[in-house]
Amino acid sequence: IGHPMARVSFVIISHSHELAKGVVDLATQMAPDVHFEIAAGDDTGALGTSMHKVENALDRALAQVHKPGDEECCRGVLLMCDLGSATMVAQTVLELRGEPKDCMCINAPLVEGTIAAAVAARGGLGLRQVAAAAYQSVIDMAGRARTELGQITSVSLDANSNVLSSLDTSMKFREADMVVTDPAGLHARPAALLVRALASLDVQVWINDVDASSVLEIMSLGVRHGEHVHVRAQGPDCDKALELTRDMLEGGTH
Repeated sequence: IGHPMARVSFVIISHSHELAKGVVDLATQMAPDVHFEIAAGDDTGALGTSMHKVENALDRALAQVHKPGDEECCRGVLLMCDLGSATMVAQTVLELRGEPKDCMCINAPLVEGTIAAAVAARGGLGLRQVAAAAYQSVIDMAGRARTELGQITSVSLDANSNVLSSLDTSMKFREADMVVTDPAGLHARPAALLVRALASLDVQVWINDVDASSVLEIMSLGVRHGEHVHVRAQGPDCDKALELTRDMLEGGTH
């Protein structure tokens, strides 16, 4: 059975070229007629992201779906990212281009979202429909996770539950608002440094209600330069933790 030519191509943006290539290999098996570009690693080839690589990959991806004289508005490129700082780079590229209507950067699981969207693209769907397929993968994953969690724990989760429900109110507790001064935002390196520093203290810390002991959780916030975050700390070293966190977020020690 033949398939219509895909009207959507993809840019996979990752901190790791190996990870991005693995995602593309999987998605290509499911949707061999869809075009993928990779923008992975920083400009030196190390772990990270590069605005230059994203821009070049986006231009190549656009060239695959837009032909001379093609005015079909549902053609375009979907940008898929692995972590928060990759999303920030992608969004910055699109902002500098004036938020083009034929490009979308979405927050969906990189592997599951890319595969679901690629299958939709192979079927000839337009850009927004392909993006919706990627988002549907989030809904499906959440439903499975909720079911499986109920099988292994007695904890009951609802739509308003968050990690702060586990706080022991008998312990010393402090909170404060802070601003991120790093020009690149709360990206991989400052997140890792903060997690490492807090690990030496007897304290639990949350940034915007996510666990500050996890680099991935912090990066998932996608906090940009100049944005405020709310920091909560509980435990004997909570005062020291807030002071350390403020110094790292606002002191430019990244």
